[in-house]
Amino acid sequence: MGPVSATAGPAASPDLALMPAGAPRRGGRPALSRLFRAVRSSRKATAGTVLLVIFILVALFPGVIAHDPPNASIYPRALGPSAQHLLGTTALGQDIFAQAIFGTRQVLIIAIGVGLFSTAVAVLIGVAAAYLGGLWDGSLGLLTDVLLVIPLFPLLIVIATYVQNAGTAVLVLVLTLTGWSYTARQLRAQALSLRHRDFLEAARVRGERRLYIILVEIIPTMTSLIVASFMTNALYAVLFGSSLQFIGLGDPNTVSWGTMLYWAENNEALQTGQYLWAIVPGVLIVTLGAAFALINYAFDEIGNPALRPVRGRRGRRGRLPAVARPAPAAAGPATADLATAQSPAAGQLTGPGGAILEVRDLTVTYAMERGTVTAVDRVSLDVAPGEFVGIVGESGCGKSTLLFAIAQLLAGPAAITGGSVVFKGRSLVGLTDTQLAAVRWKDLSVVMQSAMNALNPVKSIGAQFKDAMRAHGVSSRQEIADRSAEVLKMVGIDSAHLKSHPHQLSGGMRQRAMIAMAMLFTPDLVIMDEPTSALDVVAQRSLMVQIKELQQQYGFAVIFVTHDMSLVSHFSDRLLVMYAGQVAELGATREVFDSPLHPYTAGLMEAFPSIRGPRVELSGIPGTPPDLSRPPAGCRFAPRCPRATTRCAADRPELYQIGATQVRCLLHEHGRNSGIADPDLTGPQGVSSD
Repeated sequence: MGPVSATAGPAASPDLALMPAGAPRRGGRPALSRLFRAVRSSRKATAGTVLLVIFILVALFPGVIAHDPPNASIYPRALGPSAQHLLGTTALGQDIFAQAIFGTRQVLIIAIGVGLFSTAVAVLIGVAAAYLGGLWDGSLGLLTDVLLVIPLFPLLIVIATYVQNAGTAVLVLVLTLTGWSYTARQLRAQALSLRHRDFLEAARVRGERRLYIILVEIIPTMTSLIVASFMTNALYAVLFGSSLQFIGLGDPNTVSWGTMLYWAENNEALQTGQYLWAIVPGVLIVTLGAAFALINYAFDEIGNPALRPVRGRRGRRGRLPAVARPAPAAAGPATADLATAQSPAAGQLTGPGGAILEVRDLTVTYAMERGTVTAVDRVSLDVAPGEFVGIVGESGCGKSTLLFAIAQLLAGPAAITGGSVVFKGRSLVGLTDTQLAAVRWKDLSVVMQSAMNALNPVKSIGAQFKDAMRAHGVSSRQEIADRSAEVLKMVGIDSAHLKSHPHQLSGGMRQRAMIAMAMLFTPDLVIMDEPTSALDVVAQRSLMVQIKELQQQYGFAVIFVTHDMSLVSHFSDRLLVMYAGQVAELGATREVFDSPLHPYTAGLMEAFPSIRGPRVELSGIPGTPPDLSRPPAGCRFAPRCPRATTRCAADRPELYQIGATQVRCLLHEHGRNSGIADPDLTGPQGVSSD
């Protein structure tokens, strides 16, 4: 049997998964409607469903399509195709077309029967073994393993020999008893991943019975996998059931595609030129199997939207489509004592000493069913050697997407659709995986957000260091051992922990180990995606001090994404504030903190408590970020901005240069706070902006 292709995730697609216990249930019609929309949105599911529906209609109404009796030997033998006999007749004088049509019913009965019964047995045994554990898991697991190691087809032949010439019911029973083990193993593995989830613990605490938890709490979260198991078992029944009938272990007097092949072989159809007698049932078996397989693969995509194919994301031959850009707003003269406004901003993108990384107008889009979502919109940034650049913003503003685009780690449905990323004079966009592998880690390394997920749980820290070094041509065992111990010592971890596995380290030590791995080749740029998010305050501070000391000692540049304003205020040289996929403000960290220009930046500062100043009430930022599939026509922050004007809702601001700081706000279009004095700028309720 082939592998179950449904994604083994903890929850199925919203289109398919049942509601959890205690949640309001929707009626059957909305659920069926959601399922219909999900199937219709997938080409594989649509093609498979259409084929399956055709076969079902043929099985239900065979007499409407074929008017000749399938087993009656009343016609001249071995006739070729004609208007009266579309596919000709057999060597026994039977109509081939009628046999193919009437044989569909038994094949579908076997397929659906085995699919239902095998899946039911697999669900009960697999889920029960995983949830109950102990002796139950051992006994049921042993039974499953025994069936898995026995060669399946020889076992079927042995069993079928004892029930030779058996009817359809016996064939369904035999295939069910031998076909549930593989899908049971898949379902058990998925149920084990759910066993200690909080919602199951809550069900146990409130006194629910084990059977209730299995049937109501666990099984509904595995809907996608269960449907895929049914499709896999049905496909298995079509292929193996027809194979048993072909070798004569079914009832040869029944009409099915397998018995057609049996009689064609016995009468040497291929040798005597009666090709259609042997070819037609084979083609029908393959077509029905393809229908089940297509639906099976489609449910994988329905259950996991990340696997859905994205169409129209790139132009022909992989070229990036042109990115539509709004016309820049008209720029007026700046006051004499203020920096000249520029639109879009130019210059002052780099720190001192030139740039090691140059990002220009970088645009990243996600192709979704509801439309294209621009997660990063024309972001430009330069990073100088040895510079520490912090990136802050609310969740979903595009910070992590920007980092992954810089490191060329984006996965579908995300894609770079505009702009450039130049690292040490070389464009990274469009490089092959082999070319990128030569750059990553030696010159540019990445520290992921969650060290526990980024480190391989079944390999020791030292083994993972060794793999990274061997991937870049270091083969000497002594050199690998020395360097691994050296980088661990850099981050304050004893080299004895090279033999430790990730689960044996604390959260702070795991994160330090990730940083040590990133330092194996002393890269020129280290990209860090919220490396302190899972740590307590003391561990965060200690880790950041360690990072800053390493940066100052070895001179590498850092791009650091975080939600913690206190961290970037103490450790970063420059600060980039992102909002809704765009740069809201970019400048020296101290200047941005002391004199924020963008109202969003000011709102972030006001939401950040001070431990030294007087006690004040934190105001926060009202509202929520915009839907990036339908962003506002003007300024994206306007609906939440306390200083929004009528122009803000209509005109899209560019980045304006104010001294050494860039800001995307119409209030500074002609210089610092120049918009406040503009009599045409009034608030939405007609109140002056200031």
